[in-house]
Amino acid sequence: MKFLTSRKFIIPALIVVFSSFALGSWAKKGESQESVIHDLETFAKIVEKVKSYYVEEVDTHEMIEEAIQEMLRELDPHSQYLTGLDYEDLMVSTQGQFGGLGIYISFRDNYPTVISPIDGTPAARARIQSGDQIVEIEGEPADGWSVQKAVRYLRGEPGSSVRFKISRPGLSDPIEYSLVRERIQVESVTYSGIFEDNVGYVKLSSFSKSTREELHKALRDLEAQGMEGLVLDLRSNPGGLLQAATGVSELFLDKDKLVVYTKGRYAQNNQKYYASKSRKHTGYPIVVMVNGASASASEIVAGALQDWDAAFVVGQISFGKGTVQTVFSLSDSQAVKLTTAKYYTPSGRSIHKDHVRIEHDAAGEEDFNADDKKLELVETDDDPESETDRPLYHTSSGRIVYGGGGITPDIVFEPQKYGEIERHLERDALFFTFAVEYSTENTVTEDFEVDDKILAEFKELLAEREFEYTEEEFSGDSLVYIKKAILREVISKNFGRKAMYRVLLERDPEFQRVIEIYANTPTLTEMFAWAEQQSDVKKASIE
Repeated sequence: MKFLTSRKFIIPALIVVFSSFALGSWAKKGESQESVIHDLETFAKIVEKVKSYYVEEVDTHEMIEEAIQEMLRELDPHSQYLTGLDYEDLMVSTQGQFGGLGIYISFRDNYPTVISPIDGTPAARARIQSGDQIVEIEGEPADGWSVQKAVRYLRGEPGSSVRFKISRPGLSDPIEYSLVRERIQVESVTYSGIFEDNVGYVKLSSFSKSTREELHKALRDLEAQGMEGLVLDLRSNPGGLLQAATGVSELFLDKDKLVVYTKGRYAQNNQKYYASKSRKHTGYPIVVMVNGASASASEIVAGALQDWDAAFVVGQISFGKGTVQTVFSLSDSQAVKLTTAKYYTPSGRSIHKDHVRIEHDAAGEEDFNADDKKLELVETDDDPESETDRPLYHTSSGRIVYGGGGITPDIVFEPQKYGEIERHLERDALFFTFAVEYSTENTVTEDFEVDDKILAEFKELLAEREFEYTEEEFSGDSLVYIKKAILREVISKNFGRKAMYRVLLERDPEFQRVIEIYANTPTLTEMFAWAEQQSDVKKASIE
């Protein structure tokens, strides 16, 4: 092998060496224990030579960790080596709780910045506000800190304390806080409410241990308010625990109905998951909303309800993340997450798209608006006419559903398209910045609307920030988006997340279309018949 003058020279070799260990088995399929030991000894010798003789001093710990990550990346996008904060984040997303202060943060203007406090947490009680910049933590200046680093300092054991300073718009001097960490519950149900014609709505943002009970409680509350139809919004929900997906599905399915099954390399990974309890929520039709960012557990729920004719699915073809990851703990702070099987819906559809690769947003899990922005900005290349090329399967009543990866909705909505100006404004957090500055100088009421005066003030901010655009870009669909994004951030800043969700839904064209579907076809039987008519019309037009 050619010797390269960079520490990365070793990575390809390490991938080969490590892969022989990771993809093999100690004594299966002809590979002997001796050959594996030999490969590992070779790897150790190479590391020793690099550490001793390479032209520059090398951090071998970092080098080995990078080699492991590269090896796993070669397997698939979802297999990962987890250490430190990555391991902690996995525990948070699956357990649904952590020790901390209760604030969502993102990176804004070179500082970790509060997006929103969580109700009932130490941060909320201390009156931490949206827009507060965290300028110092435990005596260390926080300028330039990543979200991950700030989270690492702010989280900790419940009962312990943390000191930090914030800079608040309108105040000349930083405010110092010393808050005691508490156990913070991460909510899966981020919003629920009743809309016109007694249509209930639940936004499910993740799947953790508490998801089933959270949803069960939200549905009981909506039913007590006279709900006559349910919209279960799984758009931009990246998934989570398989057990949570099963638990959510069985709220709407009869006992012993198959929810999902898995098939893997070994028989131990071939499992079937059934509804273990009788369904608790009946008597009204259910519409499930998905999009190109609905993945994993979201697809399990949508697929199971669709296959059993328990719900009408609308939106765009889902992401297609249909693989099972098993977490193998290596120590208290280390684990390896490996893909061990694939998911299949009750009708036999594989959820997985083999070509799909997930790109992770480093700040996404800490920014409470991340889900909303993904929902707003996600674009897919789905072509509804391509359904004719997909393998056909059948629901319990004989309706046709499509395989080929992801969940194909019963009615496919054309995805919204967005221009560069929307992406750049979101990327630079200018809607958020405007909301903070505007709210500092003005009194905002709940009936706030974005009029020409507000738009003029927003343009003044863009000029101050030297954000370039044309008047043509600031028109049409882009202007509609800009006005809604300003409204989103101003309402969130002043009245919180729940109020924000309400005003967004009232202006969400996809949700409003679902309301129309309920008005025109108030039962699942009518929805299914209407969808079949739409499919026949489309086929006739194609022919």
